[in-house]
Amino acid sequence: MSGFDPKLLSAYQQTSYVALDGKRSATARIMADPQEVDRLLENRGAAEVVFVSAWNPKSKQATQAANDAAHARLIDILEDEDLDYLPAEMRPASKEWPVEKGVAIFDLPPFDALQLAEMLGQYAIVWQGQGQPAQLLFTRLAVGG
Repeated sequence: MSGFDPKLLSAYQQTSYVALDGKRSATARIMADPQEVDRLLENRGAAEVVFVSAWNPKSKQATQAANDAAHARLIDILEDEDLDYLPAEMRPASKEWPVEKGVAIFDLPPFDALQLAEMLGQYAIVWQGQGQPAQLLFTRLAVGG
């Protein structure tokens, strides 16, 4: 990951990725205890989840209107592909960035999720498998590809 902004990497690593399931939520944090998300996976009958946002492509703050349009496009894609998902929020530790809307997509293989994120101009996704800590996975956009 040479050349990737260390401050941006740290921001990704410190963000909380929160799946919103009605009145309940499940939070994934990079390399943290997986139990909260494991319960969500069990309840959904899923083996893995990926957190994806369409907001702020290439980690450049966009207008609310642009972010809303990008999020609507993401939802349209998920609906067209009949994917199982929940709304999610990406909650940064720093006040420099707003909370981002996103989705938690169940049983979408990481390769496919990376392609989706890349299509949306995103540098990374967060993947978590049953019994495993969340991991930050980078698209080719993050490494200059």
